[in-house]
Amino acid sequence: MTPTNVSLTTLWRNKIPGLPEFTGLINQLSQPAVILDRSRNLIMLGNSALLKLTAFTQDELISFPSEHLFSDVKIYQLMPGEERQVQVNRRNRTAVLSVAQGSYLDPDNQWMLVTLTPIKQLQQNVLQRQERVFQGLLDLAGLSGKANSAQAFEQALIIARSLLDTELICIYQADGMYPQLKKIASLEPVTLFPDTLPSTDLIRLSQPFIWTPGKRVLTEIHRAGRVENLAYVATAPLGQSGALFGLLVAGDRENLIDDQQIRLMDVLSTHISSAFHHYILINNLKAEMNARDRSLSVRNEVLESSGEGILLVELDFTILQINPSAEEMLGYADHEVRGQQVENILIGPDNLMPILQDASKGIATPDMGSVYVHKRNGHSFPAHIKILPVERDGHVIAIMIFVMDVSDFEQIRIRTQQLEHRAILGELMAVFAHEVRNPINNIFTGLQLLGTRFPEDAQIQDLINRMTQDYYRLNHLMESVLNYARASDTKNEDINLDLFIQRILDRWRPKFTKARVEAKYFKASENIPKIWGDPRTLEQVFTNLISNAVEAMSRTGGSLTVRLAYLESYAGSPHVEVDISDNGPGIPDELREHIFEPFVTNKSTGTGLGLAIVKNIVTSHKGTIEVKSFPGGTLFQVYLPANQGE
Repeated sequence: MTPTNVSLTTLWRNKIPGLPEFTGLINQLSQPAVILDRSRNLIMLGNSALLKLTAFTQDELISFPSEHLFSDVKIYQLMPGEERQVQVNRRNRTAVLSVAQGSYLDPDNQWMLVTLTPIKQLQQNVLQRQERVFQGLLDLAGLSGKANSAQAFEQALIIARSLLDTELICIYQADGMYPQLKKIASLEPVTLFPDTLPSTDLIRLSQPFIWTPGKRVLTEIHRAGRVENLAYVATAPLGQSGALFGLLVAGDRENLIDDQQIRLMDVLSTHISSAFHHYILINNLKAEMNARDRSLSVRNEVLESSGEGILLVELDFTILQINPSAEEMLGYADHEVRGQQVENILIGPDNLMPILQDASKGIATPDMGSVYVHKRNGHSFPAHIKILPVERDGHVIAIMIFVMDVSDFEQIRIRTQQLEHRAILGELMAVFAHEVRNPINNIFTGLQLLGTRFPEDAQIQDLINRMTQDYYRLNHLMESVLNYARASDTKNEDINLDLFIQRILDRWRPKFTKARVEAKYFKASENIPKIWGDPRTLEQVFTNLISNAVEAMSRTGGSLTVRLAYLESYAGSPHVEVDISDNGPGIPDELREHIFEPFVTNKSTGTGLGLAIVKNIVTSHKGTIEVKSFPGGTLFQVYLPANQGE
């Protein structure tokens, strides 16, 4: 584009140019151009492109009236920026229809620069642009064929930059974690647009919009355009009305944008939105397929590893599959029983068929009571049987039969009676916990299996989830009871507490970051001696204390401080002191005096045995543990004897 009013004194710094300077100036233009003296209506100069177009020489043009070149119009009457079709005369050739545009070169409007664009060239440019647009639209239709959304967005930007003939182009997407738009793809020689935009920009730019200098700044993207002195910033929303998810942004430091390019922006945003939804659908389908694969893998793993015999039965009561435990119990191989009537394989229970008919109607039988089942070799064994319908979308599609061999229960009962005569409470607690954990694990396995047999949105899933949480709490309680009651099998060795605690803290770093806890480690003394102890149980001590501190600060984050010091004389002998403190809420006064006693806790899910176990371990190492707590912090101090080579 040519300027509408250019001052000679500005261009030439008060030095009035002559023909040599004008010749160098207009010869920089690629399109034909001529300089007129409007006051005398004389041609003063033509550039090389004009001479090539008209076949006139410079001498044949200079000082001739403009009608010599433009016979059908008074070219000197052109207004700045006005476009007019004219016939351009040529020597010994037919005239060429062209579009002329005039620009003043001085404040007095005496000198005029007229640029010419032949109509054929304009038509050729239009055709080329149409071909480019057509090819770009074809390329846009292929966005969904890219390997992933990142490649699709990158290709979309390349196409957009070509169609819009713009310098800067980028895509913003709404961030699901924060109220902002995040730049996910960009073609910028130098980064000019910000990496993030407030989500309110998407509301203000819900329609295609063009900002140019002088207009009001409505959004952060417009503010960036003004700061970077851009010629324009064009935006088009991505998504559908009421469900927008991002912005397509284009800009340039020099060229302006026209109406056709604005329409192309809208077309581009539509194609990019379609590609985005396409990849969302693809990802959702992949996630669903992966979930189904995991579900099948879990089902197969449960079938293969379950201690219960499992028979999968069709609605016509023929066997579809049995697991290895059922093969071992009944004496049949899986391939032998497939397609067989279940009553010919599971022989013994008299009421089996009526219960199966109920199951085909969606009625479960969690327990058939104690029955005897006959094996293939004729032997029988006591069993517990439960029959459950397998439903999908509210319809029964199969029946599951669970068979548990209870032959060993009598031996377990006798052994339990013998254990009841033991006098040591700790041994009794350990045996009790050990015996209870097995049925708890079986219940958990059953819950997992039940969970896979019902849709995720089934009402029974809530009950299964609550029972699963009860299992975790009960199992944690049993583990704590065992740790508290069982005799510790220690293996003592020299321990460098400095390195020992540092390794524990290093393993905890990811959890610190997740809980927003800042961990600090100090050594108050140099050359801290080693101690004599069991690394496994001492790791349990410090892990428990660190875990309690992190949990105390879990809501608001905080600071965990670990301090190591050498005491030359504590209780009459050298000791190593380990302090672990936090800035959590502190321990209530009513609990602080009993904090190391069993079953004392202020946690809703705690067992109250963690600190009791810690105290037992420290005591077994001939050490001492103390606690100091106040609103805003808690300090645990562990004192362990230094190894003096005894």
